[in-house]
Amino acid sequence: MEIPAYFTSYDDGNMIVSDGSFSILSVRKGESSYPLNEKIPQSISKEQRSPIVIIDCNSLIKREFSEKVMKHLRVPGAYIWFMTYIETVEDVFDAFNKDAELVLAPYHFIASDAELRDICDVSDSVVPVIFIHKGKAMVGGRQTEDVLKVLEKLVGIGFYRNFVLDMEGSLDGYTWSVIAEDYPSTIPFIQSGDRVAGFQNVIVPSLL
Repeated sequence: MEIPAYFTSYDDGNMIVSDGSFSILSVRKGESSYPLNEKIPQSISKEQRSPIVIIDCNSLIKREFSEKVMKHLRVPGAYIWFMTYIETVEDVFDAFNKDAELVLAPYHFIASDAELRDICDVSDSVVPVIFIHKGKAMVGGRQTEDVLKVLEKLVGIGFYRNFVLDMEGSLDGYTWSVIAEDYPSTIPFIQSGDRVAGFQNVIVPSLL
């Protein structure tokens, strides 16, 4: 299943989605924007509830959790996967609301392995997102590491489901095939759904 993702922000009293994009470590808002309640319902199946990803631009751009998007997030009929800034376990408590099924946390923003373990202990609904740059996983301090080693560590901590975000398309087909075989609960977050094979679900930014 192809799951749509929306670059979402709360500006001037309104929830909007834009034609945003990912940078190496974070996100950028787009120049074109639309009211959230006009664009997102078009992607929701009326026959069955389906997931959508809400990317919290306010928090990710600021690199500090902000309640703006979370407090005004209402998308009836969808399972919401909420991607936001998580640095410590305290941010996890702040980020959850009754409308979000999962919280997606960029791995490189989490303060330490100790915080990772605490986050895993307090909630099984937080899922790390590994950003890929030039075929490597981004880790703390703008450093990079082999993505398979990062997945091995996350699974060892207790995160059995993870996301791998590769907007550059820099991971090779062999690495994706290893991820699909060894870490089948991983969900790719990619520019186009036809880039990878062997995964039940993929996340793709919505074209506005």
